Amino acid sequence: MGVSLGLLLASNVALWLKLDRCYQDLGQKLNESQTVIEQKVDIGSIKAEIQDTIEDFMGGMNVPTAQDHLLGGISQIMQMWAMKKFAPAVEMIQNEMQREV
Repeated sequence: MGVSLGLLLASNVALWLKLDRCYQDLGQKLNESQTVIEQKVDIGSIKAEIQDTIEDFMGGMNVPTAQDHLLGGISQIMQMWAMKKFAPAVEMIQNEMQREV
C-alpha cells in the first residue's frame, strides 16, 4: 500500500513539474510573439444587440385586423374542402407507398 501511494505521489509531482514547464514555455512563446489569443467578450453589447433585434421584430408586428380573421376562416374552409375532395387520392397514394415498402 505504501509503495502504491509513493508511486502515485511521485507521478503526480512529475506531472505537475511537466505541466508547469509547459505553462512557462507557452507564456514565453506568447510574450515573444505578442499575439492576443483571446479577447474578452462584452456581454452588455451582446445583450443590447439582442434586445434591439427583438424590439425591431416586435415593432414590425401588427395586431390582426378583421380582414386577417376573415381570410383565416376562409382558408380553413378551403382546407377542409380540399381534404374531403382529395381524400381518396391521398389514401390511394398511401396504400401504394405501403405496398412498395
